Amino acid sequence: MKTNNQSGFTLLELTVATLLTVGLLGAIFSLLNRNQQVFVTESSVTDMNQNVRTAVDYLTRDIQSAGMGMARPNSSFAGLFYVDGASNAPDQILIVNADPYAPTADLQPQAGSSATFQLTTPTGITVTGSGSSQTITYVDQHDGQTKPLYQAYATTPKLYVCYDDTHALIFGLSANGQVTGGQVQITHNAGTPAMNRAGTYGTTLDQLFATPIDGGTPDYSNAQVSVLGPLIGYRVNPTSGELERTEDLVNWYGIARGITDFQVQYRTVAKSGGSIVETVTSAPPDRRSIRSVVITIAAETPDLPPGNKGYRQSLQAFEIAPRNLNLLNNNNLSSNTKSTWNF
Repeated sequence: MKTNNQSGFTLLELTVATLLTVGLLGAIFSLLNRNQQVFVTESSVTDMNQNVRTAVDYLTRDIQSAGMGMARPNSSFAGLFYVDGASNAPDQILIVNADPYAPTADLQPQAGSSATFQLTTPTGITVTGSGSSQTITYVDQHDGQTKPLYQAYATTPKLYVCYDDTHALIFGLSANGQVTGGQVQITHNAGTPAMNRAGTYGTTLDQLFATPIDGGTPDYSNAQVSVLGPLIGYRVNPTSGELERTEDLVNWYGIARGITDFQVQYRTVAKSGGSIVETVTSAPPDRRSIRSVVITIAAETPDLPPGNKGYRQSLQAFEIAPRNLNLLNNNNLSSNTKSTWNF
């Protein structure tokens, strides 16, 4: 008689083995889920940081070049303006540049704004014809092409900028310029000199330049007129959560996602008695005291909602000093006489 020595698992052993297997699988899946969550979070944070970095790069480049083509002995911030957002809303910034390849003319001193500006005839222009058929051109040193100058906006849709050391005024011509007696006479609409184009910047250019922060008009006794270059603007689109950029105040495109706030302030430096006082403010007492722009950007993970475990926020503050800042003749800090300088 043969004896069967084989034996199987008992029910208890199978139950224990099943529980151990289920527990092990649960631990593995929990670890995988946790790793997946970490991956999603880190990817979103990387995306957020990349968007902030892109915004910083764009803003740094544009603000550093603010006022390009608008060089003056006392150059300050005539090319940089911003709108302070009401009730802590995001700010908007506008960077004004002139065409560096077009002639710049000195404005003949006058008491205030009028429909007519008299300019000192700039070098490099060519005048042909006479009277109403007179044509003014110049050769663009960038591309070598001959281009019209001081023509009516209806004929040549080109804008101009009149500026001193603290303020700028944008306008279009209502008639062709005329050269007489060594001067150029240009005519614009004195009622709406800033080309009242509603809806292009969330406000009109007239309103933008009349804000309490940067209000005022140039000193027409000491101003210049140049062909307007790029008008670069930045704003936050609350619907898409994007920081948007434009070069014409008409067409806007997003450059960074997940931007929830955009704040701008000025750093001012002034001499008070024997001390130098630095202040970060949105309303400088004198734009000639401005030394740099302080920008704060608030961002969030663009693809994760606030309730998600991987949702993160970031606050980035940075400071930019435009290159078009010349302190040689600025008397806010010390005498501008070289003989008094001590090194």
